[in-house]
Amino acid sequence: MTEWRPVVVGVCLAACTETLVFGMTGQFTLVGGVTGSALAGYTVGTDPADGGWHGLMAGVVWGCVLMPVAILLTFLNRTPILFPFQYLVPMFESPGELTTAIMLALSLPNVASGALGSLGRRDAQGTWFDPSMAERDADGVSE
Repeated sequence: MTEWRPVVVGVCLAACTETLVFGMTGQFTLVGGVTGSALAGYTVGTDPADGGWHGLMAGVVWGCVLMPVAILLTFLNRTPILFPFQYLVPMFESPGELTTAIMLALSLPNVASGALGSLGRRDAQGTWFDPSMAERDADGVSE
């Protein structure tokens, strides 16, 4: 089941990060979504599967905000501003290939960073190298 607080925290960090990146470069990137996903994974707990799921959810929610804005600004400026896709578009031969590449590029990094965020929290709690502590943490048993 999705816990929405970590997702909201991740989306807020993604928005702040992407605002800074856009202000400095004039382009939208994947940096905001990836950092937000990592924070969502960190916030949700020490289980990498939960971290990956919540990282994906933070990326999807952030994408629902970012994509329409990026498309609108692309049409207004008449230049693509979603980095690095403007360089990748000529490499694909069909719309299906491009769509698949974009969907994978927008989802897989968020899942990975969410899982890494959870692993980072596990490491911070000292459970990274001690499987017995990780099992107790997953069961909800405190020491």
